[in-house]
Amino acid sequence: MLVALGALALAAQPLLTQSTPQRFVIDSHLHYRDQPDFFKRVAGIYRPRHAMACVLTPMKHFEAVRKAAAEFPDVVIPYGHIDVDDPGAVADVSRCAAAGFRGIKMHRPRHDWDDERYFPIYERIQALGLVALFHTGIVAGESDSPEPSSMARMRPSFLHTIARSFPRLRIQGAHLGNPWYDEAAEAARWEKNLFFDLTGSSLFKKEKNLAVFKEYLWWEGPGAHSPPDAVYAFEKLVFGTDEGPETLDEVLGRYEAILDACGVPEASRRKIYGETMARLLNVPVRP
Repeated sequence: MLVALGALALAAQPLLTQSTPQRFVIDSHLHYRDQPDFFKRVAGIYRPRHAMACVLTPMKHFEAVRKAAAEFPDVVIPYGHIDVDDPGAVADVSRCAAAGFRGIKMHRPRHDWDDERYFPIYERIQALGLVALFHTGIVAGESDSPEPSSMARMRPSFLHTIARSFPRLRIQGAHLGNPWYDEAAEAARWEKNLFFDLTGSSLFKKEKNLAVFKEYLWWEGPGAHSPPDAVYAFEKLVFGTDEGPETLDEVLGRYEAILDACGVPEASRRKIYGETMARLLNVPVRP
């Protein structure tokens, strides 16, 4: 039944348009789903779209994503999703790296992201050359049960501290810090290894005024108030879905809409959709 539903959803949303350039795509933010056909569905959808997916997988499903990465190496990029407050967090990072994982997802800390008690985790991620993906901004879900975390613990400015403390750490912040877009953008402007995706609700709530993102991502490159190696602001974005695999075309369309509204050139779009993540992950860019 899941396969049938997936096929219907895919059939309902064709590949963007005939005129859309074919680009190499890396979805930097796809959560693992504990469903028997999950990886086959991902491969069936992403492969014909010239796309790969960073699959963020809780440690209890470690073996599932490890096996999927071996079965679908042209599609699945394995990430571990760790609990930073677990005493075994550093060991989990090492376990992921030893199995060929490329990144580590982190969410819902009990303390601020830049609390020094988490520094051994970041140090290990940096030493092993993995990408560190941090949730930033609003937290989804209702508070029906006590949970010792909140958006206040995950402001994007905390990634500025981390980037300055670990200058070789490759960092991705999720959701452009929603609602702290300006804070996220300014941190990324100064830190060359800090990037953000635009997953989540932002492209829905701003859909009537997508050009507003030019106010946050305002710089064109090096300048009097930007570093000498600064890149064009929109090149600090990377593509991601944070939704089910069947929505890939829909999310690609949302990204196209904001990039159109902000006048982002094609060379920069190719970086956003896949080339930047390929560089961070040491994955070859497929022509």
